[in-house]
Amino acid sequence: MIDVALDVIPVIISSAALMVAVISARRQWRSARNANAVSAVLKLFEEYRADELRLARRVVFRMKDFPAGNAPALGNLPDDLRVPCERVAHYFDHVGLLVGYRLVPAKPMISFFGFGCAVLWRKLEPCIIAERELRKVGYYLGYFEGFAVLSEKSGADEMNRDVAIHMRSGRMRLE
Repeated sequence: MIDVALDVIPVIISSAALMVAVISARRQWRSARNANAVSAVLKLFEEYRADELRLARRVVFRMKDFPAGNAPALGNLPDDLRVPCERVAHYFDHVGLLVGYRLVPAKPMISFFGFGCAVLWRKLEPCIIAERELRKVGYYLGYFEGFAVLSEKSGADEMNRDVAIHMRSGRMRLE
């Protein structure tokens, strides 16, 4: 009986050590992932506020609305429109890709970009649809579209209001 106990105790100790190692590794992996996500989010926010993208967004916001089915393809816009439109569209396509693959957290991205992204999508949608038809690529700038739709369905404005109210009232959960 004592021999069996002496054989089992090292197995139990080894199993416990393995569990501690797995838990520790998982926590370290999660910490590293969160650190990378924060870095990526901050870079996206910085780029969003940079002059080049800020001016490009302004051009798109002021651009006349094209009727659906009668819009030029994105690549066929005059250069003074094409360059800023492509800049905005590709930027939000990258944001959508990162959100879609959960490389950055969705809520802060929707909260920060949401409403503006949805408006920019609506402005550019006819030209992007025309570009998809021209290229015969149905998913061209699909991450931009997906992120804009997600932002609209998630209620970015309400999300921002709710977070601000919770922060001001001190009722926000601190994690």
